[in-house]
Amino acid sequence: MLITKASGEKVRFNRDKYLDSLKRAGLSVAEAGEIANQIYQDLYPSISSDKIYHQTHNALKKRNKVLAAKYSLKRALMELGPGGYYFERYMAAVLRFYGYRTKYNQFVFGRCVEHEVDIIAERNNKKYMIECKYHTQSGVKSDVKVSLYVYARFLDLKEKHGFDEGVLITNTQFTTEAVKYADCVGLKIIGWKSPNARASLQYYVESKKLYPVTVLSSLTRYLSNRFREDGVVLIQDLIKLGSPALVKKYKIKEGLAKRLIDEAKAILV
Repeated sequence: MLITKASGEKVRFNRDKYLDSLKRAGLSVAEAGEIANQIYQDLYPSISSDKIYHQTHNALKKRNKVLAAKYSLKRALMELGPGGYYFERYMAAVLRFYGYRTKYNQFVFGRCVEHEVDIIAERNNKKYMIECKYHTQSGVKSDVKVSLYVYARFLDLKEKHGFDEGVLITNTQFTTEAVKYADCVGLKIIGWKSPNARASLQYYVESKKLYPVTVLSSLTRYLSNRFREDGVVLIQDLIKLGSPALVKKYKIKEGLAKRLIDEAKAILV
C-alpha cells in the first residue's frame, strides 16, 4: 500500500515502523497490534500520512490520553510556533535539564558583523553556539544552505566569544548534503531522527520526558497561546505552577486546570 508523506513523496506503508511508533508511546506489543489492525483496515491507495496520524491519535485518545500525548510528540513540537522563537525557548529549557547554562536570543558581535544567536550554552567548561531551525511541516527538511550559514556564523564568532563548538538543531530532518557538509566541517547537527539514536532530538526529549505542553489533549488554543507568551513550554513548568495558580492566572475553570495537571503528571510516571 502506497501512502503520501507530507513532502508529497509516495512511499510504502511500513507496518513495522508504525508499530514501533506505537510501542514507543507506551503501548504493549498486543495493544500496538490492535491499533495497527484497526488503522490498516482503513488504509486506501495514496492516503496521506497526516490522515493516518489523526486516525491513530483519535484511536489512542479513546484508550488513554497519556498514550495519545506521547504519540503526538513530533506534531506537538510543530505546534510550538508559529515562529521559531518558541522552539528556541523550548530547546533552551531542554538543555537546562541536561545540565547546560543557557541564554537565548543573544545579539553578539563577531569578527566581521553582529549576529543574533538563538542559544548560547555552557557546560563542563565548554561553550556552544546553537542555532535552531524550526519547521511547521514534517515534510520540510533543513538543507545544506542552512548548514553552510550556521557554520559561517560560528567561524565569525568563534575566536571573539570563545565558542568551542557550533550546533544546529531542527525539529524535522536534514537533507543528505546537509549531513555530509556538517560531518566534513565538524558542525554538530541534531534532527528529529538520526541513525545514531543518541544524536536525535527525539532521544533527547523522550529519555528525560521533556514533553512540550502542546502534547496535552486537554490544552485549549487560548491556553496554548498564553503559555507560549509566558514561557510555559514544558509539562514540568505546568506542574510547578499547580492547579490553583492556573485558575487564578489564566481565569480557567478548576476542572480544566486539574485535568491539565493530572495529564501532565501521568506522562511523567
